[in-house]
Amino acid sequence: MDSEMILISKPQVQQMLTLLYRAEGYCANATSTPPLTVPLANEDPTQYYPGASGYAGATMRDVIQTLESHLPQ
Repeated sequence: MDSEMILISKPQVQQMLTLLYRAEGYCANATSTPPLTVPLANEDPTQYYPGASGYAGATMRDVIQTLESHLPQ
């Protein structure tokens, strides 16, 4: 079986890893959303499950697009 290689620059790989590690941290440390009586305007949305999940989803989409863009057509 022949292996075909693709080239991705080191800075791009480092950027993807940074985003993935950050998303992993947000998800690992997220908590339930507080009751609606607590104002969230000044809160970091990634500290709660919906925000952490949204960030992780966007990160995965970015990594997928970056990897796909390096695949030959």
